Amino acid sequence: MQDLDREKRREQSLSRALEALEACAGTPFIPGEMVGWLAAVEQAYQQLQPLLQQQHGVHATEFAEMSRQDPEMLRHVENLEQEDQSIAVEFGSLKDRLELLRPLVCRVEPDEKRVEVVMSEFAQSAVTLVTRIRKQEVAVRTWLVEAFTRDRGQVD
Repeated sequence: MQDLDREKRREQSLSRALEALEACAGTPFIPGEMVGWLAAVEQAYQQLQPLLQQQHGVHATEFAEMSRQDPEMLRHVENLEQEDQSIAVEFGSLKDRLELLRPLVCRVEPDEKRVEVVMSEFAQSAVTLVTRIRKQEVAVRTWLVEAFTRDRGQVD
């Protein structure tokens, strides 16, 4: 029972952190407020980072269990593992872009129109990444259940 409660709390924490990053990145830019906008996105990113790392560790355990329960699912497990790795790379790239944007925005403020396109692309990347992470969570849960409940026909 404690494991289920811990799992539920972990999932809720991840969900809240994803919502926070999505909300920050989706907030429109207000003239004179880009530095504050970036700070809010960075704070949401920092809250999500350890939760996402923890989730990737949980996924590794779940992937191993899926493979043990149903070896025929190996292709699906490999796809899930690749998506986890791709998400981790994209998440790191988002941080790199955030660090590049900070000094740029500080230099151009108050003439922020010069960086509006770059900021919009960054914001869209962050929102897209949140969507990918959510989609991955649903896929992992779906295939994990499938590994344990799939009808394999007549087994000797």
